[in-house]
Amino acid sequence: MRSLLRIGLLLAAPFVLAEATSSIVPAVDVTRFGAKPDDDGDDTVAFIAAVNEVQTNGFHRLVIPPGRYRLTAGGNAQDPNVLFRFRNVDGLRIEGTGAELLVSGVTSVFHFEACRKVTVQGLTIDWPRPPFSVGTVTASEVRHFDVAVEPEYPVAGGEPVGAFMDYDPATRLPAGSDLDVYGAVERTELRGPQCLRVYLNRDLAVPVGKFLVLRHQVYGFNAFMFNRCAEVQALDTAVYAVPGMGLIATVCENVTLKHFNVLKRPGSRRPMSATADATHFGGCKGTVTLDDCTFEGMGDDGANIKSGLYLSVRQRLDERTVIAQHNLKMVDLPDPGDTLEMSHTDTLLPFASNRVSSVGIEPGEGNRHRVTFEAPLPPELREGDVLGNATRTPALRMRRCTVRANRARGVLCQTRDAVIEECVFQDCTSAGVLVLTEVVYFFESIGTRNVTVRNNLFENCNRGAAAAEASLCAVAYLKDFGYPPKPGVHRDTVFENNRILGTDESAIFAVGVDGLALRGNTVEGACRHGARPYGRCAVRVQDCARVDIAGNTVDPARQGPRFTTSILVSPTTPER
Repeated sequence: MRSLLRIGLLLAAPFVLAEATSSIVPAVDVTRFGAKPDDDGDDTVAFIAAVNEVQTNGFHRLVIPPGRYRLTAGGNAQDPNVLFRFRNVDGLRIEGTGAELLVSGVTSVFHFEACRKVTVQGLTIDWPRPPFSVGTVTASEVRHFDVAVEPEYPVAGGEPVGAFMDYDPATRLPAGSDLDVYGAVERTELRGPQCLRVYLNRDLAVPVGKFLVLRHQVYGFNAFMFNRCAEVQALDTAVYAVPGMGLIATVCENVTLKHFNVLKRPGSRRPMSATADATHFGGCKGTVTLDDCTFEGMGDDGANIKSGLYLSVRQRLDERTVIAQHNLKMVDLPDPGDTLEMSHTDTLLPFASNRVSSVGIEPGEGNRHRVTFEAPLPPELREGDVLGNATRTPALRMRRCTVRANRARGVLCQTRDAVIEECVFQDCTSAGVLVLTEVVYFFESIGTRNVTVRNNLFENCNRGAAAAEASLCAVAYLKDFGYPPKPGVHRDTVFENNRILGTDESAIFAVGVDGLALRGNTVEGACRHGARPYGRCAVRVQDCARVDIAGNTVDPARQGPRFTTSILVSPTTPER
C-alpha cells in the first residue's frame, strides 16, 4: 500500500521525487519550468526559475534530469556574473543524475552563500567554445604576432587574452617556461580567416612556429563557488572547461570532494580544461577532503589549500589596534575570535599570537583592515610585520587523486595537519607537491605544521613554467625569494615512501623546516637540467632542524646527466 501511494504521488506531481528511503522529499525539477534536454533551445530562463523556486519557497532539492542543457551568460539580469546563486539554504541538494550543462559566454555557474549541508552530485559542466584558443604563430614582431587558430576555436577579433603559453604540438602538453606570459596583451584583431593578430603592451620575442594556448579569461569566473558554507559535498561531478576555477571554497567548514574531476573534454584535442586552478580553498576550517579526484590540464594549480592571506601591518593605532593591508590590496577579514600569528618578514617565524576582538574595512581606497585584538600588542610588533590567520587552517586529507598535464603545481599546501597519500602527479610544470608560505607576491599564508606526503608517484614534474626547486618541496620565500635563515617556518614535515621519476632539478628540497623526516623515498631521473643552485643534488636539505633521513634509494646510475650528489644536508644559506 505504501509503494502504491508513493507511485501515485510521483505521477501527480512530477517535481516531487522520492529518495531511497520511504520519506517523500520535496524537489524542483528544471524540466517543469521549461528546460528541455538535448535540444538546441536556451534553458537559462527555465533554470533560473527553478533555482528561484528552491530559494524562495523552502525546497531543498534541485533535480536536473539526464541530457544536455544550454545556458548563456548574462541570463540572470539581477546577477549578471553568476547564473545561479543560493543564499542561506540548509540541506540543499543539486542532483544532476548525469546532466551536462553547456555554457556560453563569460560567467560563473553556481554560487552558494552561507548555505549548510550542501551536496552537488552527478553534474558535468562545459563550455562548447572553450575560454581559450589554440594555434601556431605564423608571423612575429616585437609588439605583435599572428596566430593561425585551429578551426574548433572560432575567433572574430577583439577577444581579450589574459595569458598565453607555449605547448608541445605533438603531446599538447605545456612545453616549458620560455613563454609563460601574463598581462602583456593590449588587444587582438582578425587579419584573415582564423588568423588572430595579438598586440602587446611590451616588447616580447614570440618565435614563429610556436604552438600557443591563448587564455581569453584567466580568473574570476568559476564553475562552483562556496562562501561561508558548511558541510559541503561535491560528488561524481566533472568540469571540462571554465573561464576560471573548477571549485572555490572560502571561509567554509568541512568540504568534501569525491570523484570531482576537472578534465580536458574526453575525445577532444583540447590542451586545457580550467584556465586557472582546478580547486582552491582559502580560509576554511574543519577538514578539506579530496578523494579519488582527477585534475587535468589546468592553467594553474590542481589544489591550493591555504589559511588565507598575510596582512601587513601598516600602522599601530593604539595598544590593541592596527591598520593592516594585503600586499595586493585584497580583502581577507578575520572573524572576531580568530587567532592571528605575528611574524617579521625577514624570518616568517611567529613571535606572538593574539585573538581578534573586532574587524572592519577603513573608508577609502586600498582595502585597509582595522583589526582590534583582545590583548595588548607585543612591543616587538612593527610596521611591515605580517599577520597570518592560525584559526583558518583546515586539515587536509587528499587520497588517491591524480593531477596531470597542468601549468604550475599539483598541490600547493599552505595549511596545517595535512596528509597527501596514494596520489599520482604527472607532467605538472612545477612541483607535484609544494609545501609553501611566502611574502614575495601573493602573500599567501601560513607556515605549515604536521604535513605528511607519502606513498605518491611523481613523474616528469617540475620541468617548465612556474618551476620550483624540486618535484617535492617544503620551502618558504622571504623578500626577493630569499630563504628563511633558520628552521621553524614549517614544523614536522614528513616525506615518506614516495617515488620520484624524472625531473630537471632536485627531486626533494626542504628549507627552514623544524622536524623533517625523509624516509623510504625512491628517486630516478633527477637533475636532468641542474640549472638551479644545488640542482645537481637529488635530495637537498638546507637550514632545517631535527632532521631524520633514512632508507631512501638514490642510485647514481639512474639519475640525469647533471647529477653529482645523492643527498646534501647543509646548515648554511648560500647565495641563490
